[in-house]
Amino acid sequence: MDLDPPVIEERFSLLPSWELQSLVGQPPAKIHVRNLQTSMKIARDAWGRYDKEQPVLVSVAVSLRHAFESASAQDEVTNSTVHYGTLSKAVLEACRYFSDTPTDLYPREEKKEATALSALVTLIGVKLIRSNDEEAETHKHLGRPLLTPSAVTCLEVRVMLPKSSLLGSRVSLTLSTFFGPQIVRVTSFVLSLHDLKIPTLIGVNPNERLAKQLVIANVCIEQWDHLPDSYNELEQVVSKTIEESSFRTLESLAKHLGERIISCFIIPYTRTEAQNSEDTWVFPCIKICLEKPTAVTFADAPMVEAVVYSHPEKNEYAKALWLESAAGADFDLPPFPLQGSLGEWVASNR
Repeated sequence: MDLDPPVIEERFSLLPSWELQSLVGQPPAKIHVRNLQTSMKIARDAWGRYDKEQPVLVSVAVSLRHAFESASAQDEVTNSTVHYGTLSKAVLEACRYFSDTPTDLYPREEKKEATALSALVTLIGVKLIRSNDEEAETHKHLGRPLLTPSAVTCLEVRVMLPKSSLLGSRVSLTLSTFFGPQIVRVTSFVLSLHDLKIPTLIGVNPNERLAKQLVIANVCIEQWDHLPDSYNELEQVVSKTIEESSFRTLESLAKHLGERIISCFIIPYTRTEAQNSEDTWVFPCIKICLEKPTAVTFADAPMVEAVVYSHPEKNEYAKALWLESAAGADFDLPPFPLQGSLGEWVASNR
């Protein structure tokens, strides 16, 4: 695997969310529908099982190119805005279509992909807007799209599973799509674990070295469009890494956690695609937020945030691992569920 700079080309159609937002800027008008509730057999439950009915929350945000001029002036729903009732109906129609699509005859791996979170967020996206004739023809069975790229700068679709995490409040996948002046399409996929509550030994004070305390972790994997769903494995890596650690600072814990995610999650999932690519390279990056609720008496929590890159030109640790992988080193994904210590598993398998 050649990692010389001239060979590495980022796939600019898939960006981190903050880079995509910089393209969008501050829209003059925006329509939100938050947490539409439904239920379906989608992805995996908290124990990694498929074909289990579970609650689903869907949020959409539409950034418009122009302000609500006529809608504001006439106090009516005009073509300068998007009726949130119609928007909600279109989203729920996409969800029903997703649920009604027969998958029982699919091979197992194809069924996993057909019921994945990314399949649903993509379906909702193309139900609402289509950016070219080919896409319109492919998805004509979904009916006429509600939105047009000429009126929209960005469409954000987020699907949340509030019961698919053993230790956190929810799992989510967010698809954001930017439409440029010449209908240039740029996307962002973000897989997120929310509010994982994990006991660990952390702190510099003498009393903090005597007993474990809760750390709340929020972890996002940017530029993540891989199938099938993998949030159970990610949660396992995050929870076991934090639980088995004994750092004095959140900063050191965040660095260690980022490196463990790269070696035990990102590289096992992406190395085949990276090695087989010709000029298309995407190295996901990790955003980590760690809180210690009991550390400061008169504050909700101190918190640190860190971005850890798996790109070999931005992270020497990641570069060393990619080179090891290219040389034939094993970077298998830890089994889920993993019985025992992740640290011991890494020591025995790397």
